[in-house]
Order: sequence, then structure tokens, then C-alpha cells
Amino acid sequence: MNAPCPQCTASDESATVAQSLVDIDRPLDEATRALLSSPPEPPGMSGAAIALFCLAGLFALGGVRGLLVDNGGSSDAAYQAGRTLGPFLFAAILAGAALAANAVTRRRRRAAQQGRAAAPTRAQWEQHRRVWRAAWLCRRCQVAFFPAASLRPDFPASPAIPVEQFPLWVVTTAERAFGTTAPPLPR
Repeated sequence: MNAPCPQCTASDESATVAQSLVDIDRPLDEATRALLSSPPEPPGMSGAAIALFCLAGLFALGGVRGLLVDNGGSSDAAYQAGRTLGPFLFAAILAGAALAANAVTRRRRRAAQQGRAAAPTRAQWEQHRRVWRAAWLCRRCQVAFFPAASLRPDFPASPAIPVEQFPLWVVTTAERAFGTTAPPLPR
């Protein structure tokens, strides 16, 4: 089912924005692709922090395994304590290093972001993405639009939106549809 374009009222050249971006038979030019691309996902945890957390988990699992396996009854109590608690201590040190690495990465991102607009939160990004998925593109008119009830049953159809205004329209429509205040787009 194709939605009719609000500008030319034809539906033969309209498809969802997501479908239009992956259509290999009729590829879009790079400028249009950039304007219609999915909203960028907000940054998550740093790769270094993820790797350190994974290593900490592996050492903790090794410590649990050491608790479950009989060590053969060594005579030295200090050796037994080190063998039992060592993996857990090392896992705790790695987890602390992961937290520190993640904090440093966040601080760097905040410092780099100061001159630009604030990045959307995860919840706002999910709303932007939901709106983006509901958008349609008319290839004939080179406009984007939202059919009636595309976001909610009571949501009205939108007018034709020039592709240049599409990123801002996604943010504005998410704010209107879900009642959230979104951060401004970078210029």
C-alpha cells in the first residue's frame, strides 16, 4: 500500500523513507540520502569500558569456578586466600578501571558537545526514530510527508515537507506527537 503524496496526490512514486534509502533500483543522490537518513543514535558506553567490563566478568567467573573446584588442600593459608579471592579482586580492579574509562569518555563528549546543540536523550532518540520510520517520500515531488494516522490513530496527515527541512520536521513532529521537548538540531 502506498500513501498518496499531499502535493501531487499520486501514490505510485511514494514509499517510506526507510525503503527509499535502501532501494537499489532507484538510488537517491548523496545529499538527499544525508537529509533523509535515520536520526543518529546517542553515544553509549565507550569501547574501552565495555572491554574492561567483559574482562572483569570473565575474571569473576573464574573466581566462582575456583570456589566450586577443590584446590587439593594446600598447606599455606595465604596461598589459599590469594587463589580464592585473587580473581575477585582483579575483577573489581578491572570494573573500577571500566567505570573510570567511561567517566573520562563522557567528560570528553560533554566538552566536545559544548559548542554544539545538546544530543537527544535515548528516549527522545527512540521517539525521533519512530517518527522517522513513519515518514514517506514522494520521488516525483522530492518531498517527505506523514500520512494520516501514521504515528497514532488520531494523528493528522502532514503537508508536503521539502527534503531540506525533513530533519527538523522529524524532531518537531516527535515533540508534537509525544509531548517531549527535544534539544535543538546542530547547525
